[in-house]
Amino acid sequence: MVGVPGRSKACKTCKKRKIACTLERPKCKICIKSNRECLGYEQERTFILDQRTRKQLLQVESKEVSPITTPDKSDTPVDTTRAFDTIQGTISTKNAYSSLWTINCPSTRSVYRQQIISEFIYTFTTNNLVQQTPSPKSRTENSKSWFTLLPSHPEFTSALEASVLAICTAKLGRVHKDPALVHESLKFYIQGLWELQKALYSPGLMYKEETAASCMALVAYEVMECPDHTVAAWIKHTQGCSKLFELRGPKAYSSEFGHELFLAFRQIEATISEKRKTFLSDPEWNIHPWKGYTKSLPHQLLDLQAELTPILAMGFDILSTPSGIENPLAFLPQLLSLVTECWKLETRLKAFYKRLEKSTPGPVYWSRLSNGFNASISVGDAGKRFGDVFPVAFQFEDSETARTCMMYWTSLAILWSGMKYIYSILSPAASLLPLIAPGAYLPPLEHRTDTIPLAKNICQSVEYVISQSPESGASGATSIVFPLKVATETFGDGAAAGEKCERELEWAKNLIARIGKGLRLLNNVDGPLERHAFIPSPDMGQV
Repeated sequence: MVGVPGRSKACKTCKKRKIACTLERPKCKICIKSNRECLGYEQERTFILDQRTRKQLLQVESKEVSPITTPDKSDTPVDTTRAFDTIQGTISTKNAYSSLWTINCPSTRSVYRQQIISEFIYTFTTNNLVQQTPSPKSRTENSKSWFTLLPSHPEFTSALEASVLAICTAKLGRVHKDPALVHESLKFYIQGLWELQKALYSPGLMYKEETAASCMALVAYEVMECPDHTVAAWIKHTQGCSKLFELRGPKAYSSEFGHELFLAFRQIEATISEKRKTFLSDPEWNIHPWKGYTKSLPHQLLDLQAELTPILAMGFDILSTPSGIENPLAFLPQLLSLVTECWKLETRLKAFYKRLEKSTPGPVYWSRLSNGFNASISVGDAGKRFGDVFPVAFQFEDSETARTCMMYWTSLAILWSGMKYIYSILSPAASLLPLIAPGAYLPPLEHRTDTIPLAKNICQSVEYVISQSPESGASGATSIVFPLKVATETFGDGAAAGEKCERELEWAKNLIARIGKGLRLLNNVDGPLERHAFIPSPDMGQV
């Protein structure tokens, strides 16, 4: 048919006046020149396929759509199931995601952004929560995080939008094996870095919750993708994120989104401040952010972990210098004070565990035969040499209790290792203590000299946590990295001391390598995994 015009792309004002439009955005020149209000342009409607509609679409395809034939009119039907599998229910991959770079209309960008975030949350968060079937005690806390609050968040800054989309496109691209989406995520990451830098120089944006959330998102992207193939960028991100949270002050986390953001940050800060005091150990940070909220047992344990950091920082300052090791008597008052603080903290950790026992209806954990996961970690040469390293696995009431126990054993392993090292330095002068420091007394360490059982407890808990969140990049796998690294260092010390820990050490390293497929930062850690980063040791000054 000839002479049928296409759909007009003019602005609403020019279309109403039935005149030609110059099509400039956001206002055309015709409206500006005639001093009229430009009513904008019609938005293109985009239909997005969601994973949750895939099953229904397949049913409709099988019932209502006739088989599609090839151009030569043969009777061979097309495999429609395979066609649907290529998109896996996500937004129509390349065009939909890449179009975000060219969309100028804020409302249209918002539609795409909300769909991508919702798809990510449904794929990685909701599925894991369904599989976990948490107890009523932990359901509320496990089902909420700052990321799951994003779909209802009223404001998105440019930095938050770009950094969040970087995470979502990277994870969706990995799970659907789409390199185009993974490459697209790097564009969002670079844009997020630029937008964050501008926000940090803007007085109006610097201390906004959205800017802090952008920092958290970029830290997460570094853990997942590690684009520079080095941990240096991750370290800088975490240091900058820590400084920003500190500058915002303890009273800046009263909103629901801000409080959940603070809870997530605490877990990161507690695992990276191994040689420095964290500001979270100050009393005001344990009080103000919690006004109107209940502090759960896991976060009560994080309070104790924060108190551990100044003890470790003090010990590192004293013992990382040659004079501190060669002449410990010169630092005797500081070392005795350090030992006293260690014993006080150990008492508080034991009191915490008693509270944990009282809050649990049954036993905190119990043993059963492994379902095969532990044996699968020792495949290959290690499996031939060592066999099933941990035939028994621990069971818990829920995943929250499991992760809490793992962090408790991790804290004890770090604390006991430090106490053991200090005692080894002071032991030559133990008989002279009453003369040098009247009233000074070193209580016997007893079972605290052996941290290998703590490391084994951590490893035997892994099977349960992984079973609750099978996706390697899920929160369950992420939460065990820090305890597993401490267990690896503990086994390495045991093997170096002549204890039979080679099997356990090999098992832990194999597991970290497996987790590294989803958390690519682990594949770029310098040096052997058993090298000290958290456990105090004679070579702590070299790390």
